[in-house]
Amino acid sequence: MAARIKTVRLITRTAILLALTIVFQTIGRAITLGQFNQFITGSLVNACLVVAAAATGLWGGAAVALLAPFGAILTGAAVPLPFAPVIAVGNFILVLMYILIKKNHILGIAVGAVLKFGFLFLGVNIFVNLMGIPAQKATAMIATFSWPQLVTAVIGGVLALLVIKALGVAVETKE
Repeated sequence: MAARIKTVRLITRTAILLALTIVFQTIGRAITLGQFNQFITGSLVNACLVVAAAATGLWGGAAVALLAPFGAILTGAAVPLPFAPVIAVGNFILVLMYILIKKNHILGIAVGAVLKFGFLFLGVNIFVNLMGIPAQKATAMIATFSWPQLVTAVIGGVLALLVIKALGVAVETKE
């Protein structure tokens, strides 16, 4: 019975955090703050990723990380569908580093943010070249998936640490 309760808790937390992520993405497109939208929405999404990792462990954090870009596209994000898996892997890198470096949450977020940024920057450059994206659209995609990804991952990580502390959530080490 205890295992069943733990499973239900894991699924429920994962579902709530994925829903919250999609709500933040949807609201982020509804507000009109120009370039600031990416920093607000991206930071909130990254916070959800880290909170999901802390509250549910690797599997729940991975589910939110991998599904979030598809939820964003379904709710109107102007990202080409073939690029969603690249974003999903970038998100997963942040979650994985947070989990793997659980003894030092700040270091886990910092390493995750840098690796996510590097992966997305490399991924978007390869993507726009392979897919023959027109120059103007390619420039916009590269700008979106370059240094702002590092900034939003760090801000999101800091927000997540505040939420985790406020909620008293500990990283689950057993799956």
